[in-house]
Amino acid sequence: MARSFSATCGPDGLVHHLAELRSAVPSASGGVVFVSGQLAQRASSVAELIRSAWRGVPACVVPAAGVLSERGEIEGDTGASGVLWAGGRVTPFAVPERAEDPGRLLREALARTAGGRAATAILFARPGAFAPGMLEGLGAGAPGACLFGAGTASGAAIGVTSQGELLEGAVAGLAITGLAPPLVDASPAARLLSAFHPVEEVSGGIVLRAGGRSALDLLSAATATLGEQASAQPLVLAALAEPQRAPETGAAGPRDDAAGESGAAGSAGSADSAASVRYVLRPIRGIDPSRRGLLLGDEARPGVRIAFAVRDAAAGRAGLEGTARQVSRNALGSAPRFALYLSCAGRGQGLYGAPDVEARILRQRFADLPIAGMHSSFEIAPWAPGEVRLALYTGVLALFRAPS
Repeated sequence: MARSFSATCGPDGLVHHLAELRSAVPSASGGVVFVSGQLAQRASSVAELIRSAWRGVPACVVPAAGVLSERGEIEGDTGASGVLWAGGRVTPFAVPERAEDPGRLLREALARTAGGRAATAILFARPGAFAPGMLEGLGAGAPGACLFGAGTASGAAIGVTSQGELLEGAVAGLAITGLAPPLVDASPAARLLSAFHPVEEVSGGIVLRAGGRSALDLLSAATATLGEQASAQPLVLAALAEPQRAPETGAAGPRDDAAGESGAAGSAGSADSAASVRYVLRPIRGIDPSRRGLLLGDEARPGVRIAFAVRDAAAGRAGLEGTARQVSRNALGSAPRFALYLSCAGRGQGLYGAPDVEARILRQRFADLPIAGMHSSFEIAPWAPGEVRLALYTGVLALFRAPS
């Protein structure tokens, strides 16, 4: 059993909705509440309300740029959405601010809360205290765990334990055991403008050469394809993919290891390969005209493949429709219970030019399934078993279900 809510409201209205959910799910085992606007600025007070209204139920309160449910999306206003469910064992966790080795502490927290069992970990990270390196080797803390999450709007997420303790830190979230791992998939709101090319030369985070050409020349060639159809200020991004693996030979002949990769953080066909290529989006932070280079940061290492993409509403809509369709197909034979949807704040009405576009897509696919979610500062998207990557302009959908 699960119930969701969303509303434009202040603290008094939130108390009412929390009480309604608690009455509807009397044997609740866990919950998540996303808050925006003034409620996000008062996350500690919201956590106190949850501790009182959901006494004994572990939960997490998450400051967001906006909130959403199957009913619609709330942007640019004070509001809340949430879901309360029964089933499984839920354990909040948090990594302290200014920790000496936050990545290690996060792995230890997951190992402690998962207890060696199959687990799901939902991570909410505060942007100012989070580094992508914290995600490296995260699966080692809980082998086989299902991991996903998002970046908060600004403040820290707060866990509420069943004993009423409040846990706050650079990363906070929930570990869930005893419940079937959710089906998780993700898609970016971006359209590729070029093929992928291996990075050949890097200096101090500046990509100088890739695919036998200067990085700036590659960017210029890619953006030239935008032509007069481009918007006044198109947002052009770098798309980074893993190094190309050597082809394997088997009974069926040569095979490209890129083939069959799911679009966890993003996928698209490219001119250099008909296979689907998995990639993450990164901002172009600057240009070095004298060396014809692009400042992308430490992730753009030699061997990594680079392409260029533009933020695109049609691609975002089609990507979410495909993700929802695939997740729904994979859920056949089980009973969906509820879903979480974490969507970049760079999507929403600012991208589509209309409200509730993504909420409508989810409702069309899943009808009245309880859904709660947020508009996030970044996304923590599935990449491989036990691995996640920081993603941008991406929507992450997690469908929790029970065997039927």
